[in-house]
Amino acid sequence: MARAEAALRSWPSLAVSDTRHGVSFAVRGTEILRLTGHDQVQIRLTAPAIGRLEPYLGECDQVRACPDRAWVCMRVDAQPDFDLLLALTSVAIKAHDA
Repeated sequence: MARAEAALRSWPSLAVSDTRHGVSFAVRGTEILRLTGHDQVQIRLTAPAIGRLEPYLGECDQVRACPDRAWVCMRVDAQPDFDLLLALTSVAIKAHDA
């Protein structure tokens, strides 16, 4: 997760906050990403974006729905997971940077 945090801290559109619950990232004041554990992250994609991606995310063992339907939880264990995290973060940025 340290690698993901370092990479995301360099993205100019993301504002970083270090909280007692972990590191979070925001776009235009809206929190879109929470690093919640050593291999766990929550991503605010929005319900419409999740609906569009559901056929793909539903087949991914690393991603699961959160109680708040605008968010997904993700486990990052390997390089493909890291790549997916960066891709989903891009989707989240686009969804919140109107």
